[in-house]
Amino acid sequence: MHRTCAFIKMLFVSPYTTTLGVALLPLIVALSGCSETSSGGSGFTDVGRDEPTIVDSVLAISVFEDRPDGITTTFVADVNEEVYLWILWANVAEQHTVEVSWFSPDDDLDDPPFWSEEKTLTSTTGEKITWFYIDLPDDRGEWFVEIYLDDLFERSHVFLVE
Repeated sequence: MHRTCAFIKMLFVSPYTTTLGVALLPLIVALSGCSETSSGGSGFTDVGRDEPTIVDSVLAISVFEDRPDGITTTFVADVNEEVYLWILWANVAEQHTVEVSWFSPDDDLDDPPFWSEEKTLTSTTGEKITWFYIDLPDDRGEWFVEIYLDDLFERSHVFLVE
């Protein structure tokens, strides 16, 4: 980047190179942003207004009065008894099927989940709170849970069992 700045300054030293500098400046700025050490990115998409959407989902140690209690991503064998997945849905106008699958650290990508549960989801208000849980497993390590709505992946959560 330092070399690029020095080159740009040199282009504007004389009137003859000023014209060349103005012509090359956009190209130089674009190319200097393409460093091998930079990283990151972004993306966006339109959301279907009529389709059900997860507004929020968290892992917690329990659910109390329909709310997640003790939101965490780390569960301890001597302290916790279950792992809860709490989900807040919006735009639920028709009947839908929610499937939640829990995967252990020992599972390969082709293995069936440690536990899977499927429920029918409907709402009279357009919003719905659901929660699922598993008993705290004996297997230690990094687990994950996947959420599907009508066989389409919605999101996943990674959590640690210690």
